[in-house]
Amino acid sequence: MLKVTYTSTGLCLEYLSESLDTLLADRACLHARSGLPLVIQPTSASIPLPATLAGLQPLARCREVQVSPCDRGWVEVSVSGTWLATDADQETGVFLTELRPGLEQQLYALWQSAQALAQHSAWAVF
Repeated sequence: MLKVTYTSTGLCLEYLSESLDTLLADRACLHARSGLPLVIQPTSASIPLPATLAGLQPLARCREVQVSPCDRGWVEVSVSGTWLATDADQETGVFLTELRPGLEQQLYALWQSAQALAQHSAWAVF
């Protein structure tokens, strides 16, 4: 399963071996015990990646994801899944999706490559 955490400063993608059902049950229990509201709804999410990343071509041929150009030099990889937040209109929260394991690993590896590239680029400026 892939977990995408959206925060006010960006997003973080994680690859988890835990099932979607298990994670949803754990989150529901946590929110119930803490007295916090929890919104769970089906939706889709987009993960931005540099268009120059090696390995995007095979991903674009998968039926479970949609790869679309967005900003100059960037693409969005869109997937269907489940949104978790404390408010339905909140922009911060957690998005969960279950894809074929090989596809999850491929998308996660691409995201890690993008993070390494961004970190390398940031260091090159200084």
